[in-house]
Amino acid sequence: MDSKPTVTLIIDDKEVQTTPGSMIIEAADALGVYIPRFCYHSKLSIAANCRMCLVEVEKAPKPLPACATPVSDGMVVRTRSAVAIEAQQGTMEFLLINHPLDCPVCDQGGECPLQDQAMGFGQDYSRYEEEKRVKNSINLGPLVATAMTRCIHCTRCVRFGQEIAGTMELGATGRGEAMTIETYLDGSVDSEVSGNIIDLCPVGALTSKPYRFSARPWELMSH
Repeated sequence: MDSKPTVTLIIDDKEVQTTPGSMIIEAADALGVYIPRFCYHSKLSIAANCRMCLVEVEKAPKPLPACATPVSDGMVVRTRSAVAIEAQQGTMEFLLINHPLDCPVCDQGGECPLQDQAMGFGQDYSRYEEEKRVKNSINLGPLVATAMTRCIHCTRCVRFGQEIAGTMELGATGRGEAMTIETYLDGSVDSEVSGNIIDLCPVGALTSKPYRFSARPWELMSH
């Protein structure tokens, strides 16, 4: 039986073999090397719009997004080099520019990827002194509460609806700072699997209406 073709690359001085066409972030996950990410999800298409997974690739002129860069034989990747750390810290700083500091009243607090990655890959101060962008919340129906000022435009919710739920209820409009996630003609999200976007949202922009303000994650027990 013919063996499947593989490529060999080095990530943070560790050699790993993976299938051709896979992305750096997949090879790193298989190796146990964590690369920060917000928009990437293994079950969704690649968007590469948060840029949090920037890494240094030897001989590349600039940091590359690990979620959208295919592996190649002999590739050398550094996820925690000075170049990679500077890129990740810069990305985190941009993501936090308009993100409100409302963790104490956010249901995502305590299990928030943005909190975790801000601590692990961000800085402990802000240079941004201008007024933050504010977005109105939208009504998505009886399950999903929104706080769109927290949204970092990862589009996980949009891609889940289109690719997994098979609906076109959510979409992105506008560009840059004016970009917003919303429904067509202010409609609701009625898919029977719409509650999944609550778990997919990495920043607390989408939370559970039935659960809202009822408990904190560290007060709960898992079985």
